[in-house]
Amino acid sequence: MKVTGAVSNQLVFFAALWCCVCVTVVRSNNHTLIFQKESNFRNCSCFSSIPDCSIALANLACNCKTVYSKDINKASPNFSYGNELVVWVSDTATVGLLLNYSSIPNLRLSLCSRNAVLTEYLIIFGLKKLCVTNPEANAYPLQNITIYSTAGTAVKSSLQNNTGFSFYISFLNMALLNGDSKLKAYSVPNVTNIAEYFPDLQYDITSLPSEANSSFVTFIYV
Repeated sequence: MKVTGAVSNQLVFFAALWCCVCVTVVRSNNHTLIFQKESNFRNCSCFSSIPDCSIALANLACNCKTVYSKDINKASPNFSYGNELVVWVSDTATVGLLLNYSSIPNLRLSLCSRNAVLTEYLIIFGLKKLCVTNPEANAYPLQNITIYSTAGTAVKSSLQNNTGFSFYISFLNMALLNGDSKLKAYSVPNVTNIAEYFPDLQYDITSLPSEANSSFVTFIYV
Protein backbone atom coordinates (compact mmCIF):
# COMPACT_ATOMS: atom_id res chain seq x y z
CA MET A 1 0.00 0.00 0.00
CA LYS A 2 2.87 2.36 0.76
CA VAL A 3 4.40 1.75 -2.64
CA THR A 4 1.08 2.37 -4.33
CA GLY A 5 0.65 5.60 -2.39
CA ALA A 6 4.12 6.80 -3.39
CA VAL A 7 3.45 6.05 -7.02
CA SER A 8 0.10 7.82 -6.77
CA ASN A 9 1.73 10.88 -5.24
CA GLN A 10 4.34 10.90 -8.02
CA LEU A 11 1.63 10.73 -10.66
CA VAL A 12 -0.23 13.64 -9.05
CA PHE A 13 3.03 15.64 -8.91
CA PHE A 14 3.88 15.04 -12.56
CA ALA A 15 0.31 15.77 -13.62
CA ALA A 16 0.42 19.08 -11.79
CA LEU A 17 3.81 19.86 -13.31
CA TRP A 18 2.52 19.07 -16.81
CA CYS A 19 -0.46 21.37 -16.28
CA CYS A 20 1.91 24.18 -15.29
CA VAL A 21 3.98 23.57 -18.41
CA CYS A 22 0.86 23.64 -20.59
CA VAL A 23 -0.32 26.90 -19.03
CA THR A 24 3.12 28.41 -19.60
CA VAL A 25 3.09 27.37 -23.26
CA VAL A 26 -0.41 28.76 -23.82
CA ARG A 27 0.46 32.06 -22.16
CA SER A 28 3.66 32.33 -24.17
CA ASN A 29 1.47 32.49 -27.29
CA ASN A 30 -0.28 35.62 -26.06
CA HIS A 31 -0.91 38.01 -28.92
CA THR A 32 -3.19 40.85 -29.96
CA LEU A 33 -5.90 40.18 -32.54
CA ILE A 34 -7.80 42.93 -34.35
CA PHE A 35 -10.69 42.48 -36.75
CA GLN A 36 -13.47 44.64 -38.10
CA LYS A 37 -17.01 44.38 -36.79
CA GLU A 38 -19.41 46.38 -38.94
CA SER A 39 -17.99 49.93 -38.90
CA ASN A 40 -15.92 49.40 -35.74
CA PHE A 41 -13.13 47.11 -34.56
CA ARG A 42 -12.64 44.38 -31.99
CA ASN A 43 -9.31 44.48 -30.15
CA CYS A 44 -8.64 41.10 -28.54
CA SER A 45 -5.99 39.61 -26.29
CA CYS A 46 -5.67 35.90 -27.13
CA PHE A 47 -3.75 33.25 -25.20
CA SER A 48 -3.80 30.72 -28.04
CA SER A 49 -3.97 30.77 -31.83
CA ILE A 50 -7.41 31.30 -33.38
CA PRO A 51 -8.12 30.01 -36.93
CA ASP A 52 -8.15 32.82 -39.47
CA CYS A 53 -11.40 34.77 -39.73
CA SER A 54 -13.14 32.76 -36.96
CA ILE A 55 -14.85 35.78 -35.42
CA ALA A 56 -17.31 33.85 -33.25
CA LEU A 57 -14.49 31.77 -31.76
CA ALA A 58 -12.35 34.85 -31.16
CA ASN A 59 -15.16 36.55 -29.25
CA LEU A 60 -15.56 33.41 -27.16
CA ALA A 61 -11.92 32.42 -26.54
CA CYS A 62 -10.23 35.83 -26.32
CA ASN A 63 -10.60 38.87 -24.12
CA CYS A 64 -12.06 41.40 -26.56
CA LYS A 65 -13.24 44.98 -26.43
CA THR A 66 -14.81 47.23 -29.06
CA VAL A 67 -12.80 50.12 -30.50
CA TYR A 68 -15.02 52.69 -32.19
CA SER A 69 -13.89 54.17 -35.50
CA LYS A 70 -14.97 57.67 -34.41
CA ASP A 71 -12.56 57.48 -31.47
CA ILE A 72 -9.69 56.45 -33.75
CA ASN A 73 -10.34 59.42 -36.00
CA LYS A 74 -10.04 61.77 -33.05
CA ALA A 75 -6.94 60.10 -31.60
CA SER A 76 -3.37 60.08 -32.84
CA PRO A 77 -3.00 57.73 -35.84
CA ASN A 78 0.17 56.24 -34.35
CA PHE A 79 -0.27 53.07 -32.31
CA SER A 80 2.36 50.80 -30.80
CA TYR A 81 2.09 47.03 -30.46
CA GLY A 82 4.84 45.42 -28.39
CA ASN A 83 4.07 41.76 -29.11
CA GLU A 84 2.73 39.85 -32.10
CA LEU A 85 -0.20 41.51 -33.82
CA VAL A 86 -2.70 39.52 -35.89
CA VAL A 87 -5.07 41.47 -38.13
CA TRP A 88 -7.98 39.94 -40.03
CA VAL A 89 -8.44 42.20 -43.05
CA SER A 90 -11.87 42.75 -44.55
CA ASP A 91 -11.39 46.36 -45.68
CA THR A 92 -7.92 47.71 -46.49
CA ALA A 93 -9.03 51.32 -46.06
CA THR A 94 -10.07 50.80 -42.45
CA VAL A 95 -6.96 48.75 -41.74
CA GLY A 96 -4.90 51.66 -43.01
CA LEU A 97 -6.69 53.94 -40.57
CA LEU A 98 -5.77 51.63 -37.72
CA LEU A 99 -2.24 50.52 -38.66
CA ASN A 100 -0.64 53.20 -40.82
CA TYR A 101 2.43 54.73 -39.13
CA SER A 102 2.18 52.26 -36.25
CA SER A 103 5.08 50.47 -34.55
CA ILE A 104 4.68 46.70 -35.01
CA PRO A 105 7.62 44.27 -34.69
CA ASN A 106 5.73 41.09 -35.67
CA LEU A 107 2.68 41.35 -37.93
CA ARG A 108 0.34 38.72 -39.35
CA LEU A 109 -2.20 39.86 -41.96
CA SER A 110 -5.02 37.52 -42.96
CA LEU A 111 -7.48 38.34 -45.71
CA CYS A 112 -11.09 37.67 -44.66
CA SER A 113 -12.78 38.84 -47.83
CA ARG A 114 -13.34 37.36 -51.27
CA ASN A 115 -12.76 40.73 -52.93
CA ALA A 116 -9.42 41.27 -54.66
CA VAL A 117 -7.13 43.75 -52.92
CA LEU A 118 -5.88 46.62 -55.06
CA THR A 119 -2.48 48.29 -54.76
CA GLU A 120 -2.52 50.38 -51.62
CA TYR A 121 0.42 51.02 -49.32
CA LEU A 122 0.63 50.45 -45.60
CA ILE A 123 3.51 52.06 -43.71
CA ILE A 124 4.79 50.22 -40.63
CA PHE A 125 7.58 51.25 -38.27
CA GLY A 126 10.02 48.78 -36.69
CA LEU A 127 8.70 45.75 -38.60
CA LYS A 128 10.87 42.64 -38.15
CA LYS A 129 8.69 39.76 -39.33
CA LEU A 130 5.66 39.62 -41.60
CA CYS A 131 3.24 36.73 -42.19
CA VAL A 132 0.52 36.97 -44.85
CA THR A 133 -2.33 34.48 -45.21
CA ASN A 134 -5.23 34.12 -47.63
CA PRO A 135 -7.30 30.93 -47.16
CA GLU A 136 -8.81 31.37 -50.64
CA ALA A 137 -5.50 31.79 -52.50
CA ASN A 138 -4.52 28.96 -54.82
CA ALA A 139 -0.88 29.91 -55.32
CA TYR A 140 0.41 31.25 -51.99
CA PRO A 141 -2.09 30.87 -49.12
CA LEU A 142 0.63 31.35 -46.49
CA GLN A 143 3.84 33.38 -46.75
CA ASN A 144 6.46 34.52 -44.25
CA ILE A 145 9.23 37.04 -44.62
CA THR A 146 11.86 38.37 -42.21
CA ILE A 147 12.64 42.04 -42.73
CA TYR A 148 15.61 42.18 -40.40
CA SER A 149 17.03 40.73 -37.22
CA THR A 150 19.90 41.61 -34.89
CA ALA A 151 21.94 38.94 -36.66
CA GLY A 152 21.15 40.33 -40.12
CA THR A 153 24.08 41.29 -42.35
CA ALA A 154 23.10 44.94 -42.80
CA VAL A 155 22.28 45.42 -39.14
CA LYS A 156 25.40 43.62 -37.95
CA SER A 157 27.57 45.73 -40.25
CA SER A 158 26.00 48.97 -39.03
CA LEU A 159 26.62 48.00 -35.41
CA GLN A 160 30.25 47.14 -36.10
CA ASN A 161 30.76 50.52 -37.78
CA ASN A 162 28.99 52.28 -34.90
CA THR A 163 26.35 53.61 -37.30
CA GLY A 164 23.36 51.73 -35.94
CA PHE A 165 20.05 52.61 -37.61
CA SER A 166 17.85 54.72 -35.41
CA PHE A 167 14.72 53.89 -37.37
CA TYR A 168 13.15 51.14 -39.49
CA ILE A 169 10.34 51.80 -41.94
CA SER A 170 8.53 49.30 -44.18
CA PHE A 171 6.23 50.05 -47.11
CA LEU A 172 3.77 47.18 -47.69
CA ASN A 173 1.84 46.80 -50.92
CA MET A 174 -1.52 45.53 -49.65
CA ALA A 175 -2.03 43.62 -52.92
CA LEU A 176 0.25 40.98 -51.40
CA LEU A 177 -2.85 39.74 -49.54
CA ASN A 178 -4.21 38.28 -52.79
CA GLY A 179 -1.66 35.46 -52.62
CA ASP A 180 -1.20 35.42 -56.41
CA SER A 181 2.58 35.68 -56.36
CA LYS A 182 5.53 35.29 -54.03
CA LEU A 183 6.43 38.04 -51.60
CA LYS A 184 9.49 40.12 -52.42
CA ALA A 185 11.43 42.59 -50.30
CA TYR A 186 14.02 45.22 -51.12
CA SER A 187 15.88 47.09 -48.37
CA VAL A 188 18.00 50.22 -48.45
CA PRO A 189 20.14 50.89 -45.35
CA ASN A 190 21.63 54.18 -44.12
CA VAL A 191 18.98 56.45 -45.64
CA THR A 192 19.51 59.84 -43.98
CA ASN A 193 16.75 61.66 -45.87
CA ILE A 194 13.82 59.51 -47.04
CA ALA A 195 12.05 62.31 -48.93
CA GLU A 196 15.22 63.14 -50.86
CA TYR A 197 16.20 59.51 -51.49
CA PHE A 198 12.67 58.47 -52.56
CA PRO A 199 11.00 61.64 -53.92
CA ASP A 200 8.01 59.78 -55.39
CA LEU A 201 6.89 58.10 -52.17
CA GLN A 202 3.52 59.20 -50.82
CA TYR A 203 3.57 59.38 -47.03
CA ASP A 204 3.17 61.80 -44.17
CA ILE A 205 6.69 62.93 -43.28
CA THR A 206 5.43 64.46 -40.02
CA SER A 207 4.72 60.93 -38.76
CA LEU A 208 8.43 60.08 -38.73
CA PRO A 209 10.07 60.29 -35.30
CA SER A 210 12.47 63.17 -34.76
CA GLU A 211 15.35 60.78 -33.97
CA ALA A 212 15.17 59.11 -37.39
CA ASN A 213 18.62 60.26 -38.53
CA SER A 214 19.58 57.04 -40.31
CA SER A 215 16.82 54.77 -41.61
CA PHE A 216 16.59 51.19 -42.84
CA VAL A 217 13.90 51.37 -45.54
CA THR A 218 12.21 48.19 -46.83
CA PHE A 219 9.71 47.76 -49.66
CA ILE A 220 7.55 44.62 -49.54
CA TYR A 221 5.77 43.88 -52.78
CA VAL A 222 4.51 41.17 -55.16
